[in-house]
Amino acid sequence: MVAEKITQCRKPHDEEGFETIENMNMNHKEISEFAFGIVNVGKNDRILDIGCGGGVNIEKFLKLTDSNVDGLDYSEVSVEASIKQNRKAVDDGRCRIIQADVQDMPIGDEEYNLVSAFETIYFWPEIGESFKEVSRVIRPGGQFMIAQGTDGNHPDDEMWLATVEGMHVYTAADLEKYLLDAGFSRVESHVKENDYIMVVIAHK
Repeated sequence: MVAEKITQCRKPHDEEGFETIENMNMNHKEISEFAFGIVNVGKNDRILDIGCGGGVNIEKFLKLTDSNVDGLDYSEVSVEASIKQNRKAVDDGRCRIIQADVQDMPIGDEEYNLVSAFETIYFWPEIGESFKEVSRVIRPGGQFMIAQGTDGNHPDDEMWLATVEGMHVYTAADLEKYLLDAGFSRVESHVKENDYIMVVIAHK
């Protein structure tokens, strides 16, 4: 049962996928609030949210920038939910939701000032190569923000890793190495005390 739920979190699908997305929107609220309290968003920043899920973080970013905020997810259900959540911005041309894999994004080089990834990198295959693809679409001077509900030391991490095939958790040191190898110049790590919530910001 646990594995089935995590599989839905990795790629929401079918009718149960919509319920999973609603649960994620609620359960990830604290992580999102912590991340938005740290990241610096410029009024003209163009933003991409990878693994956009239900689109609630896209909605938050749209209130912080006058530019476009796009989302990317490889789940058809997530794409549908994100469009519904941000229908006005989509209709106005300020937001597009792309169905694609992070390792092969149909996006030009250096299109975004900020790329975000909320509770999603656990499931990214070949994390180093995925980070290089993220680096490719970020402009010089831009940022890549990773927000996750573990700093790699959560007591439940071993249970998840034993239960879910292909899932990985990362410490701040792990991520810093991968991000620097992917072409980022500087990495900052922020951990919410006693909550294991970690936000990592890599600068291009």
